[in-house]
Amino acid sequence: MHFNATILKLLQEQDPKTVKEWYLFTFPSLLRQAAKFYPQSNEQLTAVHNAQLKALKHIEKFKPETSMEAWLSVILRNELIDTYRRKQRWAFRPFTALEEPVFEENFDLQIDHELENQKVTQLLDLLADKTRFVFSLFAFEELKPREIAALLSMNVQTVHWHLKTAKAILKKHLNHD
Repeated sequence: MHFNATILKLLQEQDPKTVKEWYLFTFPSLLRQAAKFYPQSNEQLTAVHNAQLKALKHIEKFKPETSMEAWLSVILRNELIDTYRRKQRWAFRPFTALEEPVFEENFDLQIDHELENQKVTQLLDLLADKTRFVFSLFAFEELKPREIAALLSMNVQTVHWHLKTAKAILKKHLNHD
């Protein structure tokens, strides 16, 4: 789907046929991105729908010479972060580790970018929600630990702890395959 001035005008006017085509065109890639952050399909769907609604509400801000997918990815990422923050306000519970994982400096170089999406999703399902979210921001959004800490209002050491925990769990399960 090419997003020229005519299509954008129809989206601004909420033309039902154009909105439906846009929705169906953008939905699959956004859902794949949301799956990296949340294991439950209802949370994935909610995040994608909210991101699409926000995008439609502010479609006039989209620049036709840019990528619709990239623009929507930013909106989705912000929606995921907002959802995470809302959940954290209502679900505070202590998080204790059974074993202390070992952190290695070249963590980001050790991520195997060739894993299939299905395998990655299965592996990410092994992580606790908070750890999965922090790891996804690091691995898929390529944010630095300090950026993640600022976005999620966390201590940088806590972010490092979640990254170490994720690495230990993922490494353990990767070695078993």
